[in-house]
Amino acid sequence: MNKTGLILFHGFFEHKERHRLNAEWFENLGINTHLVDLPGHGEGAIEKGDLESWDEINKTVRDSFRKIESCDTKILFGHSFGGQVALYSILSGLVNPDYLILSAPTLGDNYPNFVKKLSSGIAKIAPKLRIPSSVNKKNLSTDDDVVNDYFNDPLVFRSMTARYGREAINTQTFVNENINNLKTPTILFHGENDTIVPIASSSELSKLENVEYVVVQNSKHELLNQDTRPFVLSELHKWLKNNNII
Repeated sequence: MNKTGLILFHGFFEHKERHRLNAEWFENLGINTHLVDLPGHGEGAIEKGDLESWDEINKTVRDSFRKIESCDTKILFGHSFGGQVALYSILSGLVNPDYLILSAPTLGDNYPNFVKKLSSGIAKIAPKLRIPSSVNKKNLSTDDDVVNDYFNDPLVFRSMTARYGREAINTQTFVNENINNLKTPTILFHGENDTIVPIASSSELSKLENVEYVVVQNSKHELLNQDTRPFVLSELHKWLKNNNII
């Protein structure tokens, strides 16, 4: 029997345990699933929202991917910033999964351009200056309980350092400039009412022949943390079956 392994990368400002329910869903389908805290996130973070360079993320991705390297089928799942991490890792040749699942990947964001340019400059002279999160109680999820849990979660934080922001901007640019080189079979979900990562940012990715694009109506950013969850999981289940993964 073929063995399938999956690595799930969370979004910025949060942590892996917010995706425990998703991991259990995959596990119930017989998929060996691993949750990973990205650098500067989770219980092990020395300073939340900070890292010295993207090399730390590359190391985390490489170490995580080794957990599923022996599997017959290897899948990356990236939500939001985790989607950017997954795409960068594939497009830069760091890892080569068989399949990719994306939920509102940060190919764009709602930070004004002047803030992004400013943060890149500030990172050179004040690398640890904090930049506030763009997540608020109105743009995260349609579920009030999810929103309350998020803002009461001690592992969720509200700012990043300028140097983390610079690295995120640079890799986001790389991904957008190289997105047409993505050959990995992919399913891409994006909420039509997402204002944290506007749906228009997925436009070029959605046009690729190897990408199945699913627009989620009446949805904010966290597609799997609101009433759209059954629809998203249904579409995901169909895609997994159509690709003979389950």
